[in-house]
Amino acid sequence: MEKSYFDLLIIIIGGISTLAIFSFLIKENVFYRFFEHLFIGISAALGVILTFKNFLWPKVFYPLFGLDIVTYPDGTISKEYNYELLLLIIPIILGLFYYFIYSKKHAWLAKLVIGLSLGVSGGLAFKGFFNQAIPQIVSSFKPLVVILEGSVNYLQSFNNIVFLITLLSVMYYFFFTIKQESKVSKGISKLGRYLMMICFGAFFGSTIMARLSLLVERLGFLMTDWIGAIKEIF
Repeated sequence: MEKSYFDLLIIIIGGISTLAIFSFLIKENVFYRFFEHLFIGISAALGVILTFKNFLWPKVFYPLFGLDIVTYPDGTISKEYNYELLLLIIPIILGLFYYFIYSKKHAWLAKLVIGLSLGVSGGLAFKGFFNQAIPQIVSSFKPLVVILEGSVNYLQSFNNIVFLITLLSVMYYFFFTIKQESKVSKGISKLGRYLMMICFGAFFGSTIMARLSLLVERLGFLMTDWIGAIKEIF
């Protein structure tokens, strides 16, 4: 299926934008900065549109104004209006208070909302920490000898032993208030540091693999779609 000239133009613009971003590998330049600001502007505008289209309109304004209520020819309606939806006006008004930050006289209204938001966010973060930490603490209690169907599962037992050694040695590494004078304590602390470095290296390796997959996709786009679009036009 042949592409239209509009599709080919989009592909060519995408290739030019990709090369502009890659030009930062040489040095920072005007070409790169222009497309960087263009990308940020498009992302911000798209975020506003998607927020209104996928959240504000279908989940706030549409039910708030009763537009989801259908009136049938005989005069009956599909459902009664839920007056509890009027409570949505309160967060809408509070959200509009943020724009008072641009007023020197009424900036204190924006600070009230910002303080409220910070308090709520802090409470949710505190609650989320315990919801995340408590299950991790509970799951750290593992049996050193795993018995399945009447026999010892040596592989799982070995994994649990390695997990326990890693947990205790890393925790001991962060006990800075305890003087590590003996060779045993220094060895445990050093083991914890090495195990953390192995973990960080694995995380860094997975990050590199994810970035390389994005790079391969962009190079494939340039070598196939972009060059093909240029040949088709010219």
